[in-house]
Amino acid sequence: MRMTESTQARERSAARPMAVLCFLLLIVTPCAFAQSRPVIRSGPGTGDPYEELVPWRFLAKGDPLIKEPLVLYWLPATPEEVEKSPLLNSKALLQDTHRCLEFEIVLPADAAMVDKLGEKGKLPAVVLVDLQGNVVRRVEGTGGRLSLPSVERMVSDEFNARGETMYARITEAKKRLGSGDKEGAIDLYKKLWDERCLFPMAGGEAQRALKSLGVIVVEPPPQIPIDPNLAPPATTTAKPKPAGGH
Repeated sequence: MRMTESTQARERSAARPMAVLCFLLLIVTPCAFAQSRPVIRSGPGTGDPYEELVPWRFLAKGDPLIKEPLVLYWLPATPEEVEKSPLLNSKALLQDTHRCLEFEIVLPADAAMVDKLGEKGKLPAVVLVDLQGNVVRRVEGTGGRLSLPSVERMVSDEFNARGETMYARITEAKKRLGSGDKEGAIDLYKKLWDERCLFPMAGGEAQRALKSLGVIVVEPPPQIPIDPNLAPPATTTAKPKPAGGH
């Protein structure tokens, strides 16, 4: 039986939305998968550029300690250790990157830094260092191997301890302010401000309190490295013409 023209028109109309939907899926689906991939990073790893890894960075030999509120230093016994350790893809440490924890690797060739961190002859090890460069916690290897749960627990314990200290400082700062100890309150609020990266809300409260006490603290502008290829060309000074010259 031949279809009437009205029936064929209705079927063509019904097919158009489905064709449009298929076309949109072809466009949107690859974009969605591309956006779900983690950012490609450089550094030690398994060789898979899309694997989500803890953002460890190598500390260059001779460089000073990193000036951040809390830095985790990994001191492997051999350079090869950094390519196969569970410290690379620890889920707990990966989550701690959002809590303003920095990750640095000190290779065994940097004997001076290994000694400075108190781990000479004790590699492998992992140490936590504060803003003043003091080692606040450490985990050393047993039988030449590091225990990942011990490292994760060390970091968690330090964050918990710092959270308690933060709360105690806020409470004490308010008490001192109420008792007229302005300088004591300012000192405590400054310490809270210095660790604002770890506790942003407490840092914001400290900033407002300091402002009311006549002390202005602000975030420094971000330091963006200058591309040497974008540097302006060197200017040349024209040589003076000799007297009587043309």
